[in-house]
Amino acid sequence: MDYRIEDLPESERPREKLESLGVKDLSDVELLSIVLRTGTQGKNVKELSAEILNEYSLDEIADRKPDELKKFEGVSRVKAGQLVAVGELSRRLKKEKREEITGLSDVEARTGDMRFMESEVLRVFYLNSGNEVLSEEEFDGGISEVGFDTREIFQEAMNCNAAAMILSHNHPSGEASATRQDVEVTRELVDLGQGLGVEVLDHVVVGEEFFSMRENSEVNF
Repeated sequence: MDYRIEDLPESERPREKLESLGVKDLSDVELLSIVLRTGTQGKNVKELSAEILNEYSLDEIADRKPDELKKFEGVSRVKAGQLVAVGELSRRLKKEKREEITGLSDVEARTGDMRFMESEVLRVFYLNSGNEVLSEEEFDGGISEVGFDTREIFQEAMNCNAAAMILSHNHPSGEASATRQDVEVTRELVDLGQGLGVEVLDHVVVGEEFFSMRENSEVNF
């Protein structure tokens, strides 16, 4: 026996929520549940959808072969094909709607929230050759942390085939200037990027204001 959306309590049915609240109020799990429609014995469709999305992002699903997706109990050949199609649609829509970072004002718009963070965080924007954002990743701890690992930053650049990156990190103290260690680590990253074919375009420090190492000639980018 397959567990259908109709078997869920009415308040938990994604289709009813879509009709009453609109698509923007549905989670990824609920949206995928509408596509898959049914679960399997002992597992409703929302549980099946959550299980799939816990292992793969929508983009990653597009790279899976249907036979790989059939490892999930309740995913038939038809459902596997639906999953791959949904993943590819997600990827294509992202390509169509990529935002660009063309100057410091664009970075400021995407990092303003960092001024209110209580701990130091490093946020990296990975760009293609047209300055379109391919990926945005956040790393706990700033570049002054002892355990800071430059390999993680460049691994993501390789994963998304980035041509360039922009770094940003916050100073919870509100100080909007680069420390000596900020500058030293940024120079190291610039040098590593040159060797890997990934250009580091800028490093922005977020305090009460914004401080661009590029604009202030702190580093030779």
